[in-house]
Amino acid sequence: MSTYRRLAVVIVTIGVILCLLLMTGIIQISPSAAPPGYVPVVSVSKSSCEHPPGSFLIIADLSGFNSSIAHGAPLNPWPVVRVHLGDYVRFVVCNTDQTQAHGFAIQTYFDTGVAIAPGEAFRIEFQATIPGSFIIYCNIFCTVHAFMVGRLVVSNS
Repeated sequence: MSTYRRLAVVIVTIGVILCLLLMTGIIQISPSAAPPGYVPVVSVSKSSCEHPPGSFLIIADLSGFNSSIAHGAPLNPWPVVRVHLGDYVRFVVCNTDQTQAHGFAIQTYFDTGVAIAPGEAFRIEFQATIPGSFIIYCNIFCTVHAFMVGRLVVSNS
């Protein structure tokens, strides 16, 4: 097979893989990406593992985020958190795993994320200022890392 033909096969194969990843939602192209240099204001503080009114409780453990493995993550991200543009978003993230740390990050809004030691909890707060769909993910490697995938949906209406 000639070099050009091999190159064409590789390019087509990569294209097919990218299309499949886009169709399944594993990769998303968001038309509402943050403007260059956008740095959201995020408040992070230690917390107890309680569910205050108006907040989203995320439990990180060997079943993923809020049992995301049982919900089909990573192909079906879980949990799916829906808010409106302008809302103040409050998460309480608890690591109930007694043996390993887990992480919590949100694409665009909280890319730096936080590492949560066994038994720890954090409160994360920010204002939803950009509409779109954003991946919630574990930002440190752990044994269930690939299954710790959720989604934040910020709607205009």
